[in-house]
Formats: sequence, structure tokens, C-alpha cells
Amino acid sequence: MRGFSHKNCRRIVLGFVFFALVAAGITFFWMYIEGTKLKGLLIDLELEGPDPSRYRDLRYTVLNKLPSEIPALNDFQVKLDYVHFSDVTKELLNSGSIDFVLLSPQGTPWHMYRNGAAEKLGRAKTILKEMISNHRTPVLGICGGHQFLALAFGGSLGFIDPTLECSTVGSYPKEAVAERGTVELETLMSDPIFEGVVNHPGKFWVTHNHYEEVKLVPEPFINLARSSMSEIQLIRIPGRPVYGVAFHPERGLHPHHEANSPANGGKQILANFMTMVIAEKNLKGFSKDTMKKYF
Repeated sequence: MRGFSHKNCRRIVLGFVFFALVAAGITFFWMYIEGTKLKGLLIDLELEGPDPSRYRDLRYTVLNKLPSEIPALNDFQVKLDYVHFSDVTKELLNSGSIDFVLLSPQGTPWHMYRNGAAEKLGRAKTILKEMISNHRTPVLGICGGHQFLALAFGGSLGFIDPTLECSTVGSYPKEAVAERGTVELETLMSDPIFEGVVNHPGKFWVTHNHYEEVKLVPEPFINLARSSMSEIQLIRIPGRPVYGVAFHPERGLHPHHEANSPANGGKQILANFMTMVIAEKNLKGFSKDTMKKYF
């Protein structure tokens, strides 16, 4: 009888140990799967209502090209949710489930955002500034998103063409002065966003398409690059993974310039931002020296 009880106890204990190991394995597996996911949020800044199909080039680059081409992203599943600026809420941006935010380009002059659209845009600015001020969520503003980021912190905008007045322009005139196509930029100071692109002082190529520009860099941002046409090209909050770029990093260079440039400056800058997202989340076990390198 004692032997029977001893065997039963032993079986029960072994059973508990087995199930505990299985449960631990399942938990570790799901933690690993969740841990290798990067969840981003694309905020659509176009005046027209929500359209998740917009910005195909940007989506494809972030979701497909970079994870397959950038070693640091090879082990990550990148997800990019969508929200129109009119639907941005504090709860959405401060939920803690978002690993990075992309502020989209837009093709409508900012002064055309009137009445209800202006109110919703103003609310989105306030919510974004509050999130950036209170959290370390990486943010990248692209073209119009770069301008929106500056506006949210009190910066000022204007047309590149000095002959244009906001009150008389219903849309971007085709004949107006604009920075378009492949443009050469020069660095104004060193920054990790230039890793693999250029050493300061230096020049690199990116793709542009904008009529408006940031005229005043708001605090606490600094300007990292300029062009011959537009002075404020790449802004950042020092020590934070918060950037705005006046160009389109998701677009490739014109073939004529590929041979003259060791790297597509915009694409590598986008890749560097995504690497900073990983470093911020620290999923790769980055060392303190690596964290210092980026932040």
C-alpha cells in the first residue's frame, strides 16, 4: 500500500512538473512571438476623409522592403495600423501598445483645412505634442508630416515661392516654385540618423515634392540638414527618437543619381529610424553603448 501511494505521488509530481514545463514553454513561445512584433501607427494628414489605401509606397517600404533588407529588422514582424487625423484620440496614442508613429505626407495646402477640419487638425496637434512630451514613442514626420510636427510645437510654415499668398491659393499652382525630384542635402551637424548615409560634414541625395516649408524650427527641435532651396530639411528633438524629414524617404532616387550616391539617403534614413524603434523597445538586448549611439 505504501509502495502504491509512493508511486502515485511520484506520478502526480512528475505530471505537475511536465505540465509546468509545457505551460512555461507555451508562455515563452507567445512572449517571443509578441516580442518580435513592431506595431506602428500611420496618421493620415490628408484633408480628404479616411482612405487606408493611401501611401502605398510608404507602407510597402516599411512593411516589406526594410524588414527583408535591413539585418536588424530581419527577425521582426512589422504591423502598421491606420488612422485619419480627424479620428486621433488621446487614448489611441497613449495606449502603450504603439511602438512608433509615422506622420504622413499630404497634398493639400495647410490653410485649406478650415472650420471643422481646422478644429480636428488642431486637436490632433495637441494630442501629438502631449504624447511626445510625456512618452518616448518614436515619431517620424514625412514631408507634410514633418511640417505638421513643427506646427504642433509652435513652428511656422510658408510657401517656398515668396510670391504666393495663402489667402489667394486654393491649391498648389503647378507653375509655383517647388522643391521636387532628386535634391542634394548637406548636413549641419552629426546625428545617428545619418549612419551609413554620410559623415558630417557631407552631402547626400533624397527625393522631394513640396511647395511649403518649415520657416521656423520650434523648441526643443534642432535642424540637421539643409538644401540650396530650403533651409530646414531634417529636424529632431535631441536625445529623442523624434524626427521630421522634408523629403520622401520611402521613394527611390532617380537612376541618374544612383551611381553618384553610395546609398539612397532617404531609404537609409528610414531604416535608421526603424533601428532606433528597435533600440527604444530594446528587444534585441542592445547594450548601453548602442543605446547611447542612437540617443
